[in-house]
Amino acid sequence: MKTQAASPNKQEQAYEWIKSRIMDGTFGAGYRLVIDRLARELGISAIPIREAVRRLEAEGLVEVERFSGVRVTRIDEQVYVETLSVLALLEGYATALAAPHMTEDDWEALRTINTKMEQARVSFALEEYSNLNKQFHERIWRACPNTYLVNQLKSVQERMDTVRATVFMLIPHRTTDSIAEHEELIRLMADGAGADQIESFARAHKLATLEAFRRWRKTRRE
Repeated sequence: MKTQAASPNKQEQAYEWIKSRIMDGTFGAGYRLVIDRLARELGISAIPIREAVRRLEAEGLVEVERFSGVRVTRIDEQVYVETLSVLALLEGYATALAAPHMTEDDWEALRTINTKMEQARVSFALEEYSNLNKQFHERIWRACPNTYLVNQLKSVQERMDTVRATVFMLIPHRTTDSIAEHEELIRLMADGAGADQIESFARAHKLATLEAFRRWRKTRRE
């Protein structure tokens, strides 16, 4: 009975440990996860590792291949493009809904995050920049009154987390433009711009990253 009670805790421990390393880039796209090696590193049996892998597979963070085992989900360019397109639509609407509910504390927090993003950009700390960019938008989502929409956003965003920093490395010039666009988005919301204007700008902000990625992909193939 004691072993059965401990099993869920070990499975949760394995799940959180593996997931955190996928999210921070330690286990990058395509990285092979060897279950026995992970079990030794965590000091637990392979069973909770396998259960954790099933959860991660359901979330789209890893893929189980018949002959090569478990790998962190690789960057599928078409999936990235499609996912970011959906994220742009959801985030534009959520930002417009959130704007009337935001406060001076929110504006100040967003400005502070944007300043830190500029510092990370200058030092070329792209992983830190990527995490701050995520914080910026999540701060806005907190004010969105549509809980279902926010949950959908988080689900889509989590799928993007594994490639976010990688994409900024591919198109580093996008970091400068993104910071400037954040400043304009803050201004629009703080000045009480119309919902349509805010939604359109927030959507275009996200799609600008998509267009930069498409240009990079086209250049690479020429």
